[in-house]
Amino acid sequence: MHQTDKSDLPTWRRIISGLILAIVGTTMLATSWSYSAGSLTQMGPGFMPQVIAIAIIAMGLGIIVSDLRDPVSRFDERSQPLHWRSLVFICCAVLVFVLLIEPAGLVPAMFCAVAVSMLANPNISFVGVVVYSAAVSLFGWFLFLVALGLPLSAFGR
Repeated sequence: MHQTDKSDLPTWRRIISGLILAIVGTTMLATSWSYSAGSLTQMGPGFMPQVIAIAIIAMGLGIIVSDLRDPVSRFDERSQPLHWRSLVFICCAVLVFVLLIEPAGLVPAMFCAVAVSMLANPNISFVGVVVYSAAVSLFGWFLFLVALGLPLSAFGR
């Protein structure tokens, strides 16, 4: 049985991560393909999911191409521990947003999701979390509800 040289392991890990991104993007694109995309001036419900899916596919392919062109790792990934705290809090932030957007509305869902994601940084202060979460929520309210006029509730139903 062929054994993989340990120096090749970081490159293959990065290539696999690019492949996973490309697969996720392709799945998103296939799922959103049935929605009407509309045009740039009259966007349909499938426009943004398709644009985001294409961007994710492009990033995944970019990672793969970059790693195939430069297979030498710039740093020793084996010495880098997995950042479990960041992984857990970022995933929890997405879940918090999904669970709160319908019952609580956009602003509280954004505030809570940003606050939870900021807990990934062990050096963040409580005041920093509150101020940054409030600023992002205010910007999100203005962008999505005022500027774009999306049919979302700001504070609950």
